[in-house]
Amino acid sequence: MIHVAVDANCLAWGWGGIPKVVDRVVREWARRGDVRVDLLANARGPFVDIPGVAQAGRRLRGAPHWRERFVAPWLGRHRPAVFWAPEGVVPLRTPVPAVVSIHDLAALLFPGVKPLRQTLAHRTAARRSARRATRVIAVSRATAADAARLFGVQAGRLRVVPNGVDDAFSPGDRAAARAAMRERFGLERPYVLAVGSLEPRKGLDVLLDVAEGIEGTDVVLAGSPFFRSAPLLERAAALPACRLLGPVDDAHLPDLYRAADALLAPSLYEGFGLTPLEAMACGTPAVIAGGSGGLEEVSGPASIVVPERMAADWLRGIEAARARRDELAASGIRHAASFRWPAVAEATLAVLEEAAGAGY
Repeated sequence: MIHVAVDANCLAWGWGGIPKVVDRVVREWARRGDVRVDLLANARGPFVDIPGVAQAGRRLRGAPHWRERFVAPWLGRHRPAVFWAPEGVVPLRTPVPAVVSIHDLAALLFPGVKPLRQTLAHRTAARRSARRATRVIAVSRATAADAARLFGVQAGRLRVVPNGVDDAFSPGDRAAARAAMRERFGLERPYVLAVGSLEPRKGLDVLLDVAEGIEGTDVVLAGSPFFRSAPLLERAAALPACRLLGPVDDAHLPDLYRAADALLAPSLYEGFGLTPLEAMACGTPAVIAGGSGGLEEVSGPASIVVPERMAADWLRGIEAARARRDELAASGIRHAASFRWPAVAEATLAVLEEAAGAGY
């Protein structure tokens, strides 16, 4: 049995992409029975409900202070075989082998697309951690190449482990899904869909340009406003074809995908890009941006790839997705099936075991 300690602080402070990765991977490990897991968080008491794992926390002001004053001493006392940092940052000194995960480096590739605090963290703590870690997990080959170029991580320490798709994202009755979305969100017209944080990096400007030019169809945006989105959201509110749903509960998201004509992902850059895979798993074609980091690598083989950022090109992409729906649905379902959490957990554990064997 291998003893793994995990920086699970993200599970104590909200929900999003990285917390989902940690939650799904740790749950798979807990089901195995041959992995001892300790979750560490900047929290006073229990912070997550995952049967079969231990939790340890201490509430301190600031994540850097917490890592140095709690995580590093805890690792020294309990000596797990390996420490996994899914958010990419480890203490200055780790007394056991450490593995960090890198999800994307957009903050360094596109200055100004992330808050200054995140950009500085990538330039300092994340870069230092990647250089010191025993192994580095990247979610795509594109992200691995970025880590090698921007952080100086040697190829021998880099491993690619993609993210996964929940089993809830699966084909279903599209007519029933449409009816459910009419009742839940008032979506009466055909629609194309974008899911994720509403921010310039996600190509929000392209989505609004599409909403201005599309006919007989709504552009539905599901997600929360993020960095520098206010001017674009003001524009969105004035567009008759643009529907802002806000964040959508996981229980409704599969039907939201199933009822859509297409999922649009015009991001400038994605380290991985999960929403096209979720849509494809539900049988909905994805239209994605070309030259966008890991997005095209991960979803391109089963999607419509649009290399330009003009609305006319995206409108043609939507029409192609509609015309080829049956073909793209079949290929997308097959493609998305290769991204499931049991395989992700197994691959992640293999990297951790490799790091533990390499020693400190």
